[in-house]
Amino acid sequence: MRSPFVARIGLALVAALSLTIAGHGGNAAVAAPEESYRIQVGSHALSTAYDPASRTLYVGADGAISMFKDGVLTGKIPVGEVSMAADPVTHAVYAVDSSNNTVLVIKGTTVTTTIPMPDQPQALAIDPGTGKVYVATSMAGVTVIQGDKVTKTIVLKDEGYVWSIAVDTSTHKVYAGNYSKSTLSVIVDDVEVQTVGAAGGWSIAVDSVTHDVYVPGEFDKKVLVINGGAVVRTINVPFPRDVVVDSVTHTAYVTSPGLHTVSVIHGSTVTDTIPVHDPGRPVVDQTGHTLYVPSSDGSVSVIRDPSNRDFTSDGRTDVVARDGSGALWLYPGNGSGGWLDPERAGQGWGAMTPILASGDFNSDGRADVLARDTGGVLWLYPGNGANGWLPRVQVGQGWQGMTAITGPGDFNGDGFPDLLARDTAGVLWLYPGDGSGGWLPKVHVGQGWQAMTAILGAGDLNGDGHPDVLARDAAGLLWVYPSDGSTGWLPRVQSGQGWNVMDALVTPGDFNGDGRADLLARDAAGNLWLYPGNGHNGWLSRVQVGQGWNIMTAVA
Repeated sequence: MRSPFVARIGLALVAALSLTIAGHGGNAAVAAPEESYRIQVGSHALSTAYDPASRTLYVGADGAISMFKDGVLTGKIPVGEVSMAADPVTHAVYAVDSSNNTVLVIKGTTVTTTIPMPDQPQALAIDPGTGKVYVATSMAGVTVIQGDKVTKTIVLKDEGYVWSIAVDTSTHKVYAGNYSKSTLSVIVDDVEVQTVGAAGGWSIAVDSVTHDVYVPGEFDKKVLVINGGAVVRTINVPFPRDVVVDSVTHTAYVTSPGLHTVSVIHGSTVTDTIPVHDPGRPVVDQTGHTLYVPSSDGSVSVIRDPSNRDFTSDGRTDVVARDGSGALWLYPGNGSGGWLDPERAGQGWGAMTPILASGDFNSDGRADVLARDTGGVLWLYPGNGANGWLPRVQVGQGWQGMTAITGPGDFNGDGFPDLLARDTAGVLWLYPGDGSGGWLPKVHVGQGWQAMTAILGAGDLNGDGHPDVLARDAAGLLWVYPSDGSTGWLPRVQSGQGWNVMDALVTPGDFNGDGRADLLARDAAGNLWLYPGNGHNGWLSRVQVGQGWNIMTAVA
């Protein structure tokens, strides 16, 4: 049985298989976050909390809190709860027991303290910088806990049913949602300083980098984004209830239980919806960029983005390039179609062909690189999240017979990333990933591919939720081969002509931050061009994003 805690990833093909990068290539497939696997808990899972330091997931289900580490049950506490949160500094977990008007303090697998509340508690949020826990306490307002004691109750000006709470951990501002008054209270230094008109319902979430506050209005069918005390964006989401934000990737996730979906929001746009049966209150691991969504069917859906190409842990897509001396360079993207200062990321890479920017292959939340040596051995270079690599691991051999390799993402729809490889006869093979760095038996998925001078895993180019493949033929025509979500293809679509003037093609993922898969191309003069994807198998007007790239013998 496959390991349940290995998430799907996207793999990538470098721009070429030769030192001139004039031939076959590809790179990481951009893809929306998607379910990697499920953890079975009981018959009805309600809420979650996560401690990134101990990698422990807490799940409230069936009147108990279950603890999982790497998908394995490590303990269970028989207590009822509504919502909970983990303090990443003290590793204590605070859980609301609404039926008994208490908040429980849990350390390890033991309830160490039971704290009475002035009114029925509904939700809580932790500020690890101050050590304070803020509890939305119905008609009483907001109750403040430090350690294991109540230190204050903040009475709000608008009396009403306070149901939701969130903390901006960088500014220490607190936001309390008043369900009955449809207002959001802004609290500074434990004093209410402002109210904003917003449907403060089931939950609130804050991006502690951008300071955007996400407030779902379930019956308004909108999510309001508040910044600086004013509504700055309105996002249409059907029946939104709970929301969480990854402050590193700036991705918001919103549940719609009645529709059995989780909406993925980037900026002002819902970029994807993920099916989850009757989702409860989720939590996001901002280190591994993993979303945990409880369900009334008794499971927790583990959702990850398989297209991780962020080598610097700043939430932006990056590019790796090798120069003529064999040095490997990291070009950090700025998230809007440009670059930050490049950094040297290694040396001695001249013998590797190809180099593949592989996404998060080992499921640790960091982008990795795959490289094939001259002996046909395939190596995994795990990224350390800070421009460098952990010790490499062999993940294959005998790959010297392949004339093209690309990572299309989860091509066969089984929840694990795959590889596509072309042999010398032009046969295209699918190597299904087994989720732990290896492969299941290969599957024949095409023939006649020797006519293609470039093959690239391109992500979802047509918006149907399945990863697609780009291929350039000898006449310079660019073709989209849409995946059918299994192991086959829909009819191909022409996506351009005249592409034989480009000596390198690279699909970097969403390079300009608009939620669509893009294409980078280098011309003979060494100019690098960005072709933004339009989401419909084509491209918007190209933009020059570099020059002098002809000194690079590989780009991924």
